[in-house]
Amino acid sequence: MANAQGMIHALYKKLLGLYPRSFRERLGESMAQTFNDLWREHQRQHGHVFRFVFWTFAETVQGIVREHLWVILHGDEMKNIASNPKLAALVGFLLAWPFIVLNAIVGNQIEPFLSFIRPDSHTSALEYGLLAVVLSLLPLGAFIAVRPMFQKTKEGKRKVYIFNVALASFLLVGFVLITLGLGADIYQCDVLHIPNCD
Repeated sequence: MANAQGMIHALYKKLLGLYPRSFRERLGESMAQTFNDLWREHQRQHGHVFRFVFWTFAETVQGIVREHLWVILHGDEMKNIASNPKLAALVGFLLAWPFIVLNAIVGNQIEPFLSFIRPDSHTSALEYGLLAVVLSLLPLGAFIAVRPMFQKTKEGKRKVYIFNVALASFLLVGFVLITLGLGADIYQCDVLHIPNCD
């Protein structure tokens, strides 16, 4: 039990490390202390802490995304995206989420969102436009992820960040495969009018 508690506290500290530096320096220590206090109180009152840990981690991830977006929109972070590999990878990864959400809505037939995207049984112009915009976020995310590697260090050399390269490669390969597959489907269904084409 003590080992699991130590591991969860260590994970929470790692999670706090994903906040923007200024936020982390100002509030990181007090957030860790608050988590420890709430953990002890919740464990004393309820005995089990799984739900507490899950919701605390979920809220913290939401806060991390919110703080990074605030810094990007209001701070001088646009310069930092070009030089900070972690921030560039995070932004690149977040740009893939609209595609994942759209794919989940269409693949799982989730209403009422599906009716908005596809108002009738045929593929609509809105769906094509939305798909084009969302698909374009994948190569944009790949570009942002590798952007720090275009910057030279003080010694005049460029650094390679393996995680950023892997993320960019994944996004680009996904973009190419998905675009080719969708292009083939559109050609077969909408141009050749093959019967029972889905």
